Amino acid sequence: MADNILTVTVPDARHRFEQWLTQRGGVVRWANHNLSDPDAGDIFTPLCNIEGQPNVTQPPRWSHRYAETVTDVGRFRFIAEMREVDRFRVAVRMGRQGMTLKLTDHSTIKVRKHQDRVEEQYHKPAYYHFDYDAQECVITIPIFENEEVPERS
Repeated sequence: MADNILTVTVPDARHRFEQWLTQRGGVVRWANHNLSDPDAGDIFTPLCNIEGQPNVTQPPRWSHRYAETVTDVGRFRFIAEMREVDRFRVAVRMGRQGMTLKLTDHSTIKVRKHQDRVEEQYHKPAYYHFDYDAQECVITIPIFENEEVPERS
């Protein structure tokens, strides 16, 4: 059963999930199927809409597909916070249509190396997001509910 545990990486989500389980019929897990963005992860929604009608046919995004309906809160592992453990400058370039910013190839490699190093150091998954104002990559690790908080390094 341990590998059936679903990790929820949104702080303070436990209350909402418990509400969905008791008042909306359960929690639907939508799995990411976007090969262009494999790090997007799962999305969770309530099984039933406000009117009480189940919805497993309309995904929240085009890139996600129905995976399962969960009715036991014990299947979830919730985080208490996302702790910043690393931050560094990255170089960006304009996308092909000029509408998006993309990492340069060198910066992509740099992000992956930092992420791997943090995962090895803390023995847990590392996530990243970008501070666009500072043009920096921010690496975070999840601190789960009822978990000993690791020292900052």
